Amino acid sequence: MSELHRLQRAFTEHLRDPDNVPVPRGLDKRRMGIYSELIFNNVSSLLTDFFPVIKSILSEDQWQEMVRNFFISHQSQTPYFMEISGEFVQYLSQSQLIGALPDFLPELAHYEWVELALYTMDEDLPEQAIAADLIGKVPLSLCDLAQPLHYSYPVHQISTEFQPEKPGKSPTYLMVSRGENELVRFFDLQPLSFQLLHEMQQNPGLIAEDWLDDMATLHKVENRAQFVSNGIELLRSFNKHRMFIAG
Repeated sequence: MSELHRLQRAFTEHLRDPDNVPVPRGLDKRRMGIYSELIFNNVSSLLTDFFPVIKSILSEDQWQEMVRNFFISHQSQTPYFMEISGEFVQYLSQSQLIGALPDFLPELAHYEWVELALYTMDEDLPEQAIAADLIGKVPLSLCDLAQPLHYSYPVHQISTEFQPEKPGKSPTYLMVSRGENELVRFFDLQPLSFQLLHEMQQNPGLIAEDWLDDMATLHKVENRAQFVSNGIELLRSFNKHRMFIAG
């Protein structure tokens, strides 16, 4: 390892953890302190903007400790500040939560991140919605700006007033999409609706009528025609927001 490389490594290790890693020899302690604090405050400010709900439900000490631990322990895979939100979600999903942080934090972070990710995604909506009478008959795929989500906790309800101690009795199913005017929306889903949209995401080209008919057989639904019709009507409601691609 060259002397320059050693200095660079010592420099960055001190910036990450100034309380436990000494200032590299030959560098001014006061200036290093200013620079270290500036970098940390920038990261904390960005995360505050990206994850406002998490910031609101934690004490200032909890927030600062979590951000510092992220800064120290997480090896980011991107140099871009705007992508730090995704790195923070990875950190929470892969690391053991420090202190007395709530167990729902990784899911809440993902939920908050998805909105930002879709808002900044460099993708366009399909030019037009699929004809309503064809929605169940043509091969369908989800566009990149629409994603079905599921969580153990009711993440869309968490706030300073509501913080669940345990997962919900049943999973939370949501559909998130970026529509016209760059507006990101979340929709509640029933389990079977989520299953249909998730299957469409995993297997592009799904024909909805066939899938719904198979589900009716599997679940021994008495009124098959009504079951299929209800499923198609759901897809038509989402189709108005141009969530699907035909073919």
